[in-house]
Amino acid sequence: MRGALNRWNQQMAEYQAARKVARTDEQRAALKMPDGKDVAVELWRSISRKVGEREDIVRPTAAERMKGAVDEKRMVPVYEFDQPWAAPAVVWFINHPQVFAEIFNGKQRRVSYFANALLESINRTHYASPYIAEACAKLSESQSIRVYEILQKIYTRNQDLTSRANAAMAMCLMLSNPTISGAEGSAAMARSKQLYFLRQAVSIAPEDAMFGNTSLNDMVIEMTYMLRHLSVGSIAPRLNVIAADGQTATFPVAGKANLIFFWSPTERMGLNVVQKQNQLAEQFPELVFCPITVHEEQEEWKAMLQQHGIIANCFMDDAENSNGKAYRVSQLPTAVLVGPDSRILFIGYPGLPLQTALNTLFAAPAQKKETVVVAQPTAEVPVIQPGSQPAATPHSSDEAPELRDMPDDF
Repeated sequence: MRGALNRWNQQMAEYQAARKVARTDEQRAALKMPDGKDVAVELWRSISRKVGEREDIVRPTAAERMKGAVDEKRMVPVYEFDQPWAAPAVVWFINHPQVFAEIFNGKQRRVSYFANALLESINRTHYASPYIAEACAKLSESQSIRVYEILQKIYTRNQDLTSRANAAMAMCLMLSNPTISGAEGSAAMARSKQLYFLRQAVSIAPEDAMFGNTSLNDMVIEMTYMLRHLSVGSIAPRLNVIAADGQTATFPVAGKANLIFFWSPTERMGLNVVQKQNQLAEQFPELVFCPITVHEEQEEWKAMLQQHGIIANCFMDDAENSNGKAYRVSQLPTAVLVGPDSRILFIGYPGLPLQTALNTLFAAPAQKKETVVVAQPTAEVPVIQPGSQPAATPHSSDEAPELRDMPDDF
């Protein structure tokens, strides 16, 4: 195990050194980052031997429970990666899930089985290891309540300050997900816990603590900005965008509902919504629609829009893409629904939750009263509906958006 990890560290050190001495972007682009495949195979062999069995409670999935399945005790195998000494290897696999999957040559059931077994090894053993600090950033990307509960265990039981601080930061990030925040019982409780864990990350962490590849301190500053300015209920930042005639327009429009829509003509979902903006206006005539692309040369931008049959009501970010940075746009499309009071009602990928937010915002007064309304069948297709996968923005692939100062009154 140690030999494989040392070889990986050596490969990464050589790669980083080569990037530092590269003089041009072309030279840096030619450098190939280590893929870790050879390391993964050796590392897995060193920790995957079965060493015994233990009694455990196996809990069925929700679908299995619907069919009458109940918790039951079974004898399950114990592997070397369940042992405390294997923590560095477990963390490595958590941080390299794609390479881990390739070990099993596309056998998805085995991948799923051992991925769950590694996660359970953290829950049973490695939650107390100082090495687990290095896995918290990757764990925070999950939408699983189970992972959230494991992070809680790390936060409450691990004695290492960096591990506890990273677990707090990870839970703060996960609470932005409706699945996780909904488990807290109310939006107010989820928001309160986010602020609590953010303060804990600040107070616990050593000065040099890292969260993934980013300074934990920078993550705290960034999350403070997100909670203060880009969470539901926050006042939406003002935008100054460029219209097709070259004039500057300001959004959101005060006193009206606004849909700020960051999109790209090369991404299918965003293009689909913008091409249907007339239908959107028919569905919600009081809505101000503001579709924004990243900055382009004016003539090339207009030609691109005309190519897709879009001839009006589009806007472009400034040369620094400062509006996208202000809204921390990391994927396209990103939608921001702003109410007449200028507060954010929805922010994120434009799927069905956005359609629901729009329907709720523009519900007729009669529908808002406590009366029984018989729904009429309709053939109308929602303008906002699931589409293609999000596309990365130009400024999200290589560099993180510029960080803002932490508010004084936070």
